[in-house]
Amino acid sequence: MYSGMCNALSPEKAVIWSVLHDLASVDLSAEHFTHPAYRVWFDAVRELRQGNAKINAHTIHAVAHARGHGVRELDRRALQRMLRIAPPARIADNAQLLCQALVDRHLGKPVHIEKLIN
Repeated sequence: MYSGMCNALSPEKAVIWSVLHDLASVDLSAEHFTHPAYRVWFDAVRELRQGNAKINAHTIHAVAHARGHGVRELDRRALQRMLRIAPPARIADNAQLLCQALVDRHLGKPVHIEKLIN
């Protein structure tokens, strides 16, 4: 039976999901992401963690708003879903590799991470 959902997941989504659940120890920065919402979320989460503040959709959006960023409804729902549901094992088990691959991509190094997440 077709469920209407695809098992494919973008590498960036896998990494931001790891960041939201504090699974990423690789030295990342917002510039490693190409998706604008992920850049904003990353910076907000980093700021909240530095201040030992609670990480949730409300606090992330408050930081984003304070920095002058609007949040599309589609992105708002995606953030809430990623915070509510822990990353699946295929992401959690490979979080460091996925994060490093995102850094490597940013540096122009070849990466082949599709097999890890699809």
